[in-house]
Amino acid sequence: MANTETITEDMKKLGKDAGDAVQEAQVDAMDKSGELSKKCMAFLDSAIAAAKEVPSATAARTKEMAASTDDYVRQNPWRAVTISAGIGLLLGVLVSRR
Repeated sequence: MANTETITEDMKKLGKDAGDAVQEAQVDAMDKSGELSKKCMAFLDSAIAAAKEVPSATAARTKEMAASTDDYVRQNPWRAVTISAGIGLLLGVLVSRR
């Protein structure tokens, strides 16, 4: 009988230890998911901030290209007219074939 009682006590202790281990694992999992959630939110905030900068960067680049094109046309007016006429002729030929 003493053996049976010892086994019963050991089984109860084992069950309690297993329950404690499960609770500890749940707490660890919640902590890890909280950390992961914070990292995801930080990444998302970073991506949103970068996306907000795209229009202004694009506008700045477009202004640079427009200024560069304007300078080129002012320095080489006949070349610009010739290039424009050539492109217009090419587009006219392509459109007329359709």
